Amino acid sequence: MYRILCFSFLLFSFAVYSQGTAGIYKVRWHVDKRLTNNFTVDNAFGNQNNLNIPAQLYDSVVQRIIQVVTEDLRTDTRLLYVTNDRGNQLVTPSRIDQVGGLPRGTKRKAMQTEYLEYYVKFRIRVGVNKSGTIGNEMVNYSRLRPYVRVKMKAHTLNRWQTKRKSVRKGGFPSIGSVEFQVGGSTMTNNNALPIEQVVGMVFQGLDKFNQKIK
Repeated sequence: MYRILCFSFLLFSFAVYSQGTAGIYKVRWHVDKRLTNNFTVDNAFGNQNNLNIPAQLYDSVVQRIIQVVTEDLRTDTRLLYVTNDRGNQLVTPSRIDQVGGLPRGTKRKAMQTEYLEYYVKFRIRVGVNKSGTIGNEMVNYSRLRPYVRVKMKAHTLNRWQTKRKSVRKGGFPSIGSVEFQVGGSTMTNNNALPIEQVVGMVFQGLDKFNQKIK
């Protein structure tokens, strides 16, 4: 009886201590490669430079993500890095269109790693819509209109309790892009933007996400 009471007390204490906490176990941050590269080739990710975000800007975005999740869920929030069966930390790979080093765990792994009130999946996508296309299939000119989409999905241990939130921010200045076919590959020359300007768009998207009423 004494052991049962002690065990129950420990479980209760653990639950109270963990109440109001959230772990962001997966963050995906994609940027359309035509926004940050003057020259791109489709299906050639391995032959092009990875997306490079200066450390200060990277840290600022991560802190802003934590802040908006904290305010939205009213919890104490942090990034939750989980490990695989070999003990390696699961992080996003750096690619031409993806920011690396962010958590990429699974909900199951996150729930096994730590007891929390919310397990959060967060996504940022800086994409483009093509408009005003002039030309033909071989060579054409278009305007690329950037947008930012921010999504969050927060799970509890009870699978039926899930919170979702999504916003889309547009209205950014467009850039020009010339697309042409060479040897079966699609190549583009773009008026690429400085990474600081792209990150500025991300902050505007996160601000809109923060302001959206549930």
